[in-house]
Amino acid sequence: MLLEVQPRTNTPIVSTIERIWQRWHILDHSHIRRGRYILYLCSVKPKPTLKYIFLVSLTLPILSCKREKKDASDELGHSFVTTLEVRLILRGDTIYGRYKDPDGPGGRPATVDTLRPNADSTYTFILRVLDESGNPIKDITDIIFTQQKNTHRMFFFTEPTQLASIQPTDTDDLGRPVGGKGIWTQGPASVSSGKVRFILRHYSTPGDKTYGLERGSTDLDVELPIRIRN
Repeated sequence: MLLEVQPRTNTPIVSTIERIWQRWHILDHSHIRRGRYILYLCSVKPKPTLKYIFLVSLTLPILSCKREKKDASDELGHSFVTTLEVRLILRGDTIYGRYKDPDGPGGRPATVDTLRPNADSTYTFILRVLDESGNPIKDITDIIFTQQKNTHRMFFFTEPTQLASIQPTDTDDLGRPVGGKGIWTQGPASVSSGKVRFILRHYSTPGDKTYGLERGSTDLDVELPIRIRN
C-alpha cells in the first residue's frame, strides 16, 4: 500500500507523518524521494485482508486515480526560444516565413517575414523553433514537439478570425494537441490580410496542460503578418 504525502511549505514534516501513522496504523515505511515522503503500508486495520492504494496530498484533493505520463526529458528543460520558422506546403508549393529575435525583447528589432499563401487553399504546416542567442545555433524543435510534447502546446490565433483555420494534427500521449504540425486552411480572397499569433506554452506538469492558457509559462509569443497572393 502506497501513501504519498506532499506537505505545504513550512509544514512540520515529523508531526504530519506522526498523524498519518496514528490514523492509518502504518507498519513499515521507507525512503524520502525528491522532497516527497513515501510511506509503504503493509496493511490497514481493521481490515488487514484488503489492499488499497492511496495517493494523499495535503495541498490538493484527490481528483483521479489515473497516473500522469511524464515526458522522458521533462526535467532537462530547453534553450531560450528566439526563432520561429513556418512552412506552408501544398504539393510542390512551399511558403516560408520566420520570426527571429536573437537578443530577445528590448534589444534590436526582430526580423519578421510576411507569409503569402493563396486564398481558399489548404496547406500542411510545419513549425521549427530555434535558439539563436548564442553560437552554435540550437534547433530545439524535436525537444519541444516530441521529447517534451506532454508539457508543451502551440496555440494559434488569427486576426481577423476568418483569415485562416489552423488545426494541429500532432498529439501528446494523452491525445491533446501539440501544434508542431497540422493543417492550415487559408480563408477567402475577401480577407486579404491579417496576422497570426503563435503562443508556445510550457507546463510544469502534464496535468497542467489540460488547462490550456490558464496555466504554464510562455516560451514564445509572436505574430506573423499574412497577405494573400494577388
